[in-house]
Amino acid sequence: MIIGPALFPLAWFIVKTLWGEYTKRPPLWATYEPEQFPEVTYYDHVCGVKYPEIFGGCEDIKVYGDYAIVSCDPYKKQSNFLTGYHPGTPSGTVYIWNYVKDTAPVPIDFGPDFGELRPQGVRGIYLPDENDHPATDVLRIFVANAAKNASVEVFDFTPATGSLEKVISLRNKDAVLDPAAIAPISPTQIFLTNTLGYPYRSILGSLEFISAIPLGTIGFLNFTDATNVTGKSVGASTTPIGMEYAHGTLYVASLQYGIYAYQLYIPPDDLPEEEVAKNQSLGRMHFYPGEIFYRTPYLPAHITYSTELDSIVCAGVNSYSGEVKAWYGRKSASWAGILVDQTGPDNKPVIVSDTVTLGLRDKDRKFQTLFWDSTGDKFSGLKSMVVENGRRFGVSPHQAGVLVCNTNGLEPVEVPETLLAKEGEPAESPVQARERQRKSDHLEHMYLAKEEL
Repeated sequence: MIIGPALFPLAWFIVKTLWGEYTKRPPLWATYEPEQFPEVTYYDHVCGVKYPEIFGGCEDIKVYGDYAIVSCDPYKKQSNFLTGYHPGTPSGTVYIWNYVKDTAPVPIDFGPDFGELRPQGVRGIYLPDENDHPATDVLRIFVANAAKNASVEVFDFTPATGSLEKVISLRNKDAVLDPAAIAPISPTQIFLTNTLGYPYRSILGSLEFISAIPLGTIGFLNFTDATNVTGKSVGASTTPIGMEYAHGTLYVASLQYGIYAYQLYIPPDDLPEEEVAKNQSLGRMHFYPGEIFYRTPYLPAHITYSTELDSIVCAGVNSYSGEVKAWYGRKSASWAGILVDQTGPDNKPVIVSDTVTLGLRDKDRKFQTLFWDSTGDKFSGLKSMVVENGRRFGVSPHQAGVLVCNTNGLEPVEVPETLLAKEGEPAESPVQARERQRKSDHLEHMYLAKEEL
C-alpha cells in the first residue's frame, strides 16, 4: 500500500523529463510550409545547379575566398544501416572548385594506397602568415572520413599556386569513431562530431535515429606531428550531424533536437604554466558552464558560419518520410535558414517573422528562411548551405550538382532618390546600393517585433 504513493513522485519526474525533451524536438507533425523564396526588390534571386556530371551524393560544402571545398560520395545509397558498404564499393571524393573562374572541380588526391574514403564534413582554417601577404596564404583543409578505419584527413592548400600537400591522417580510438562534422579552432586543434552508427556503422545508428538516445559523441583532437596526436571524447549528443565554430562558440547540430551552443574559453598563449595546470578538461581550454539551445523548425543537418551574414546557416531535413523518399530516389523538400539571436531596441529577443517558424513557440522563433523548395523540384533534400560572396551554395546527397543562387543582382538597379548623395558628396553606386539593401533585407527587414506579430 505504501509503494503506490511512493511511486507517484518518480512517475511525475519521468513524465516531466520526457515532456521537457519532447518539447525540444522539431515539431515534425505540426510544421507550417512557407511559400517559395520571395523575390526581393533590390536584387534577383537566380538559382542553378552546377556540374551535376561531377558532383554526386554530396554531403557538405564550405567556401573560402574564390574556392569551394565539396565532399561527395555517390555510392552512399549502396550502403545500409546494418552492414554498411559492400566490399569493393568505390570511395567518395573531395573536390576543390574555383567557382569564380568556374573551372572544372579538381579532386583531392588521397594517394593510391589510402584505402576507403567516405567523406562527410569539410572545414578549413587559414594558417598564420607572418608576412601578411595574400600570395602566400595557405588554407588548411580538414576532411571527416567516416570509413570503417575512420580518420580526419588534413591537407594544406595554397590558392595562389593551386598546390596541395598532405599533412597528416588523424586517428584516435577515443575521439574519432564515425566523424560527421569538423570544427577547427586552430591549425592543430579540432572538434568533431561522431554519430556512432547513423547512417552506416551498425544497428546502433538505427536505434539512435529512432529513439533519440545520445549515442553520438563530441571529440577533440590536438596534434603537432604524426607521433604526437592526442584525443578524447568531451561530450555526448544524439545524432550530431553538424558542427561549426565562430566567435568563441562551438555550435553542435543534433539531428533529433536542434542546435546547441557552447562557449569556449581559450586562454592566451602567454598564460603562466601554473594557470595551465589548473585546467584539466582540454589541456588549455574548457567549456563555460551551461549551454544555449536553439530549437529548429526542421531536423538540422549541417551548419555553416557565413562571414558575409555573420550568422550561422542551418540546412534541415523536412521530415522522416521525406528523407526516406529521397533515399529511394524521390524528391524531398529543401530548407535552409539563418540563426537570428539578436535583441531589439527594447532589449527583448527578436522574434523572426517567417511562416516556416510558426510551428514553434515565440521564444524559439529564431530562424529566417534563406531557401525553401517545398517540392524538391529545384533542388531536393538540401543538407548543407553556405552564404559567401553574394552567393548561396548548397549540396544534397540526394541530388547531383551544387546549387548556386546568385544574389548579387544580375540586372541594373535603379537607385532610389532617397539614396542620392547630398551636394558635394559622391553618389552611392548601384553596387553599393545592392550590397546595403541585401544585408538590410537579410538582417533587418524580415524581422518583426513581438508586438507586431
